[in-house]
Amino acid sequence: MATRQEQVLAILDRLSTNGGADITGSVAVSMDGIVLASRMSSDVNADRVGAVAATMVGVSRRVSSELKLGLTEEAILKANNGLFIVLPAGDQAMLAVNLKQGANLGMVRIEARDAASEIGKVI
Repeated sequence: MATRQEQVLAILDRLSTNGGADITGSVAVSMDGIVLASRMSSDVNADRVGAVAATMVGVSRRVSSELKLGLTEEAILKANNGLFIVLPAGDQAMLAVNLKQGANLGMVRIEARDAASEIGKVI
């Protein structure tokens, strides 16, 4: 039987296939920012991405709470060269996805939500 890490890597691979060329990398991260599995490009430090994703979710949750918006469902950062999405993956993990500029955000969000749900079940 495949290990948890192998199962999560398979989910990240499916996400990349289903999301197409818009996805430039993805990483499953524990709630404290530790990388569980990564499919980030070699020029990106996955450990730093994990730490940043955890920080981004933490800040987003505080903002949601302060504004009484409810539970944070996802955080999206749009920059001039691309996008970065972080979604919860169950109670113990999150999924971070890096996208090219001009990506089909709607399609990627659908695929990322499915992947995050699967990761949550594995973790």
